[in-house]
Amino acid sequence: MRRLQPPTLAQWVCNHRWKTTTSRPGQDDVVRMRYLTCRRCNLKVKTEEQLAVPWDEGDLVDQIKVLLPEGQAVALRDKGIAELPLARLNFRLAPYGYVIHARKSRDPKHSVVCMGDDGREELFGLFELRPTSSTLSVEMIGNRHKVD
Repeated sequence: MRRLQPPTLAQWVCNHRWKTTTSRPGQDDVVRMRYLTCRRCNLKVKTEEQLAVPWDEGDLVDQIKVLLPEGQAVALRDKGIAELPLARLNFRLAPYGYVIHARKSRDPKHSVVCMGDDGREELFGLFELRPTSSTLSVEMIGNRHKVD
């Protein structure tokens, strides 16, 4: 039996464009399964009345905390990440009281391409997961990029 995997960071923030696919015809009592597959990020989910996936957004926060320990600046390029939809991740993390703070790096080898809300790309080198204060709005969090 095939096991669905939790989504990657890119898949969490993708503006999905779903395409319907089906499994091959089965034999005997096995029926064809219908899936939705995103054309952009290749996320695949089984279709039911509602999307049935074995994870929720709390898993995203756990995944981020493993990648970026709270309060520690981390060079994500060293962990194999070349692109990061920073503004969209911050938007998803805001309800949980977190924001990813990005800083520029002098070393271009550590640079990660980050996409903002407006689609522009910027290079950042160090990333830190920080708790947000309750006075910050979601709009401020999505646009927050401090340059050192």
